[in-house]
Amino acid sequence: MTGEPRLADVPAPDLRRELTLLVLSRYPLVVVEGTDEARIERLLRQVARDLSTPLLEWSATHGLHREDAGVLEGTTDPARALERLANLQGEVIGLFNDLAPFLERPEIARRVRELAKSFAGGRSTLVLSGVQVTLPAELDHCAAWVRLDPPLEDELQTVVRTTAAELRGRRMTVELSEADIAAAARALHGLDADEARRLLLQAGLSDGRLDASDLPRLLLGKRQRLSATGALEWRDTHGGLSTLGGAPHFKRWAALRCEAFSEEAKRFGLDAPRGALLTGVPGTGKSLACAAVAGEWKLPLLYLDVGRLYQKYVGDTEATLRRSLATAEALAPSVLWIDEVEKALATGHGGEDGGLSQRILGTVLTWMQERKAPVFILATANNLDALPIETVRRGRFDEVFFFDLPTAEERREIFGLQLARRGRAPAEFDLETLATAAGNFSGAEIEGAIVAALYRAFGARSQLTADLILEEIRFTRPLAQLRREEVERLRAWGRQHAVPA
Repeated sequence: MTGEPRLADVPAPDLRRELTLLVLSRYPLVVVEGTDEARIERLLRQVARDLSTPLLEWSATHGLHREDAGVLEGTTDPARALERLANLQGEVIGLFNDLAPFLERPEIARRVRELAKSFAGGRSTLVLSGVQVTLPAELDHCAAWVRLDPPLEDELQTVVRTTAAELRGRRMTVELSEADIAAAARALHGLDADEARRLLLQAGLSDGRLDASDLPRLLLGKRQRLSATGALEWRDTHGGLSTLGGAPHFKRWAALRCEAFSEEAKRFGLDAPRGALLTGVPGTGKSLACAAVAGEWKLPLLYLDVGRLYQKYVGDTEATLRRSLATAEALAPSVLWIDEVEKALATGHGGEDGGLSQRILGTVLTWMQERKAPVFILATANNLDALPIETVRRGRFDEVFFFDLPTAEERREIFGLQLARRGRAPAEFDLETLATAAGNFSGAEIEGAIVAALYRAFGARSQLTADLILEEIRFTRPLAQLRREEVERLRAWGRQHAVPA
């Protein structure tokens, strides 16, 4: 089998034209990857009409059929279907929806190869569609690849209008202004047309009406749908950069880029920022920084779960990764958080994983370099030694920030933020004394001391005091003390190779 195929990411309105050009350019084999099978079929029917060329469609259940002539008997078997297609006179477009799994069989791969050879030079084309299509090496050279991206917002507005008309036909109440329709389309962005329609119907049928109050339900439905596919999770953001203690340089850098995804910034000549790599001492706020940036910029925060990325069967891991990256692009502008990126991209397995780690690295690096959608990557890492050097070069990340142990002033800020988060007035605590006592504590360890003191206060049915927190600080041995040599070595690296956060 071949490695990762190169896909041409074609916006949906242009895909009809792209497919037409591929047929006219005499490509004998075209692969269309996408989840919306019905939409792919509609596009191919339009292309066939544009070119006045017969379209025959095949599925494993119905066999080969033509819209104006019905099913060709005995063609549910893919070999028979390919043979019948090859024997047809004149130009033809054949759309095979379920053929990809059969390509593992040598005789089917041979049939496709022979068909592609007979189509070469003419204007007949075999189109293979599916969520993931892997071609044998001998077919890859004659194939063109395109991917069907989710509908754009103007297409989704049409879906909202047609679904609203359907609900009215069912005697449901629909009250949507043009602004509401646009907002609903934005809420559904990232889903295919059928998924968007189902969520709209569900919202309308649940209480007999569809109006602006259903927007949160649409967003929730989309989040649940996206979390069920690929390795992406949609994470909540609470507040912006002001919720992050310390890290003044990083916060200033991120604040300057707050409007960089706007049309005004594009007209000004600014490229959308690509991302940042956050490394440093564990517990110093790298994960919190990702949520703070998304909250400040008011963009979706998408979390790539490395644990869910690696799958059991050959090819499934790459498919999961590609699906996840495509989802992040569909939701752009968005913030993509890759936690512990060294685990996702490390390549120190030799040949033990059959080259999987190298393929994953190649796919991610190519996507990081060539993606057109404004997806801002925030990758966090505790061990940069495990990352290939090509990961951190300019062009993939705009900057590498090092999150060090907080200074005394930053510890005061962190104590104040953590106390305020828990409903306590920071002014009622001696923050100077707390910050001094917590020397060499990370932000996570400061939070841990406050939480432990809260448990003690709650158990005693008393108020939280600075003395209780000081006791917990004295009981705690911070990581900088437990693993002193490792932490100092990491800090020395950060001072030399990264920008202080």
